[in-house]
Amino acid sequence: MIILINKNLILSLITLLVFISAVWLYSNFESHWQQPKYPLIIAVSKTPLSTPFYVAKAIGAFDETCVSVKFDEVVGGQRAFAKVMNGDVDFGTSSDSVIAFQSLANKAFVTHAMFVQSDNDVKLITRASVKINSTMDLKGKRIGVTQGTASEYFLSTLLALEGLTIEDVELHHYKPEQLMNGFINNDIDAFVPWEPFGFQSAQLLNGQINIHNTKSLNSLSFNLISVTADNLLVEKAKCVVQGLSIAIDYIASHPSESKQIVMNELKLSAEFIDWVWSDYIFKLGLNQSLMLSVESQAIWAVATQMTQFNEVPNIEHFIDSRAMLQVMPNAVNIPQ
Repeated sequence: MIILINKNLILSLITLLVFISAVWLYSNFESHWQQPKYPLIIAVSKTPLSTPFYVAKAIGAFDETCVSVKFDEVVGGQRAFAKVMNGDVDFGTSSDSVIAFQSLANKAFVTHAMFVQSDNDVKLITRASVKINSTMDLKGKRIGVTQGTASEYFLSTLLALEGLTIEDVELHHYKPEQLMNGFINNDIDAFVPWEPFGFQSAQLLNGQINIHNTKSLNSLSFNLISVTADNLLVEKAKCVVQGLSIAIDYIASHPSESKQIVMNELKLSAEFIDWVWSDYIFKLGLNQSLMLSVESQAIWAVATQMTQFNEVPNIEHFIDSRAMLQVMPNAVNIPQ
């Protein structure tokens, strides 16, 4: 009887030891293979174009990736770019226009992914009483633009479609937030703002202006940029792209919730979000359209002597597809 009890006790102890060992081995195995968490900072431009980042933060999209993300919110892609180049942040959000102009200076940076496009962000607004019905009617008119930006580039593209040039109009240069004042003071007949100034103009100058249908004539994109990346930075970029992919899927399936996230984050009205939302295409990619857009804007900057540089670099040098190829290889359509 004593022998039987001892045998049962021994078996129980062996079973307990095996269980404890299994738990210990599993815990160590999981710890060994668990993805490292890299803390990083992203300079995010305060615009609805940055929606995938705001949604990613709100739904915890980065939690299952290898990065722990903090945002440094800035006004404009230029400031985000500067923070990246100064080493203040690991990544930034920047437009293709900024990429184009900065590429001329041959700075050491790359874009890892394009995450949103809009074909209606920059608009042509004219005074209703002047009766400008077509691009040809702009000839000789006073037009307000923000010099050396997508505003002036868009106007030159619009004029070129009718065989006109900047020389055929009278340009007036304003800061973006001052374009409306030039119009109100009757110093200009038309102006070319980007959002949210297009929306603000529609609200404040209702009945005094015509907003022309120029949708699809110009495309603007926002991109994830960093300094020229080593293997570790590419790994971090891959994880950021993974989080953006989760967020973009959420935007597609939960548009109302996504709009609310952006409205709360940026303190925007529902009217403004509805105004711009249908023009946005939230989609990850690296494709020829991005390269052509960057190259054409760089050529324009050189041709119009907007910079001291007189040679357009190889745009491929500023695109790093390694992160995207690991996450969404089918979305990459550029020379390797």
